[in-house]
Amino acid sequence: MERKPRSPIPTRKLKVRSVVVLCNDAKPEATRMLNVVVDMLRERGVKVRVAKGTWPGSSSRGAGLAIVLGGDGTMLRAARALVPHSIPLLGINTGGLGFLTATDASEFRHSCDAILRGKFRLVERELLEVTIRRAGKAVFGPEIALNDCVIRCAAQARAISIEARSGPDFVADYFGDGLIISTPTGSTAYSLAASGPIVAPSLDVVLIVPICPHTLGQRPLILPSRRPFVATLQTRAGHASPRVLVSLDGQLSCSLRVGDEVRITQHRRRLKLVLHPRHTYFEILRRKLKWGER
Repeated sequence: MERKPRSPIPTRKLKVRSVVVLCNDAKPEATRMLNVVVDMLRERGVKVRVAKGTWPGSSSRGAGLAIVLGGDGTMLRAARALVPHSIPLLGINTGGLGFLTATDASEFRHSCDAILRGKFRLVERELLEVTIRRAGKAVFGPEIALNDCVIRCAAQARAISIEARSGPDFVADYFGDGLIISTPTGSTAYSLAASGPIVAPSLDVVLIVPICPHTLGQRPLILPSRRPFVATLQTRAGHASPRVLVSLDGQLSCSLRVGDEVRITQHRRRLKLVLHPRHTYFEILRRKLKWGER
């Protein structure tokens, strides 16, 4: 029996009338889902643009929603690109964990109409702004990070020394494999693997998590994000200058020299993230990370 074409939703009922779609071309499932998503949106009278090349470019102008096809890495990349345009971001997981995504491919097919009518939950996530200064001049940044800024040794089995300050206050000298400066969103990423706490993403804080510190006394620290955090690479007497790397969300990186300052502040904008109304943060923790299971 021939299936009748679905009647489009009247445009006047839609809260979202223009969508930009970003796809991780390296994932076969994402490219297959791309055609499905584009067809479903156009059937409903939505103007659709597929971003190509550098994200997001002119493809994002006037869009009421960005849909990202991929996993958490794709979401992080898309977040940095879309924040300056204040476009809400909805992720469809076609990767592995998909902790930042709102839905998966099968669920999107059933919830597309609700999304276009604005039935999903809109939340804001804090971002880091990172600048590296060398001899008083900026050599990197400002760049945005949604999850974290990581300072770590680039040479095998070498510890590094970092002086840390919160605003004008001296915090500590850290000696170990490095330091993770994380947002609450990033508290379930590298920070968690380094024994950092899980922090509710609605809090305006920054996490300071030492990586394998050479002391039993230094533990993760939670600071107010309104205060700048500055980490300065130090050298130990009689030791050669270490090879050190600064990485943002595991995707942007810069080499660090002794004396360089990594300045981390709260970005003036926040990421607008679209989430499923039934998927609370704690439900996602239980489902994705098996939190609370015995």
